[in-house]
Amino acid sequence: MRDDSRVILLVVLLGTGCSSLWQGPSVHPISSKPPESAIVLSAPVTVRDQSATDTFPAGKYRPLYEDRGGYYFEAPTKVVVDDVAVFAHEGGLYVARGATEPTRWYVTRPNGKTMGRFKKIPPYTLIRD
Repeated sequence: MRDDSRVILLVVLLGTGCSSLWQGPSVHPISSKPPESAIVLSAPVTVRDQSATDTFPAGKYRPLYEDRGGYYFEAPTKVVVDDVAVFAHEGGLYVARGATEPTRWYVTRPNGKTMGRFKKIPPYTLIRD
């Protein structure tokens, strides 16, 4: 019985140690200077996300978060997700570091963040400080 306890303890310790090695992308509040202070979409933009249709509102998107790859510009109001039912979630535009175009979008759902690429970059205006 004592050997069984040691094996279980070893498996638990190895599992805990290995899981802490993978941290995934670390999204955090902005601590560096984004390429622009805001991005303005002049009209709503609709994208297909698997079986859902996501509509990003027109308006001023402000940078709130970043990760190693780029900046998250949050939408002025919630993103409308039309799936089996219609939902409203946080979301916005993503700009890669070193770029100025919003080539990607994101939606934060209760089960996690979804990201995708725009097939065609929507019409936008950059606002710089």
